[in-house]
Amino acid sequence: MKAVILAAGYAKRLNSITNNGEIAKTLLDINVHGKKMPILIYLLDKINELKCVDEIIIITNNKYFDQFSSVCGEYRSYAPITLCSDGSTSVENATGANRAIQIANQRIPASYTDDILIMGSDNYFEFDLNDFLDKYDATLSMFNSKINMIASKTYPDKDREFIANNFGILNVDKSNRIISLDEKPGIENLKSNIVSLAMYIINRHDLKLIDKYMEKFKHDPKKRDSMGYFMGYLIKNSSSYTFEIPGKFCDIGTPQEYANLNEELKR
Repeated sequence: MKAVILAAGYAKRLNSITNNGEIAKTLLDINVHGKKMPILIYLLDKINELKCVDEIIIITNNKYFDQFSSVCGEYRSYAPITLCSDGSTSVENATGANRAIQIANQRIPASYTDDILIMGSDNYFEFDLNDFLDKYDATLSMFNSKINMIASKTYPDKDREFIANNFGILNVDKSNRIISLDEKPGIENLKSNIVSLAMYIINRHDLKLIDKYMEKFKHDPKKRDSMGYFMGYLIKNSSSYTFEIPGKFCDIGTPQEYANLNEELKR
């Protein structure tokens, strides 16, 4: 298995704590069990618990490439780390998450047949990624066909308006097979309380569809940018299932979310 971390964004909403964007958001420190470490290092530690990973591919940009190179150069990883740039230098010429996936796909040999773990670079979670992989393998064995799996979290009813405007929403059947993914559908079109998280296992065959997808939507900036739309495309073309994550999960998208997470981790 290869692991891909998407870290090419510019995190405009976090400018107040990234020195106006001079520091990559995933290099911000979090306090884990009394020890400060960049979010990236925490994610690398979690990935390295998966002994089946033969390479970790990090997609960043030209602005932050040297920062990532310095941090990764000092990190002792079980799996080798490959650092790639999407070529962008600012928010104005940013190329989006799906372009980062396309770059990762191009980096992986065409002959490679194993599955790919993809995650956002601003996620905090506490569960063991081996549980995610075990659920994927068990579902794969049950249905005996190529599948994809999306990490998910079910929110309470009180948060329905919030999730409807901020997340991709999954509609699933009784077997946890995903029927559809609606990207930020709005409260009037909300079909469930199940949120799609930026963590996926994608089979190699389906990952190769990123080139076809990018060509199809080359004139649609929104669909080129957001990975939720690509996953929705895959759901329509192959079987995808959910993995309801246990424990805490935080998408660090705002200064307040970052502050709240660090405050909780101190306790």
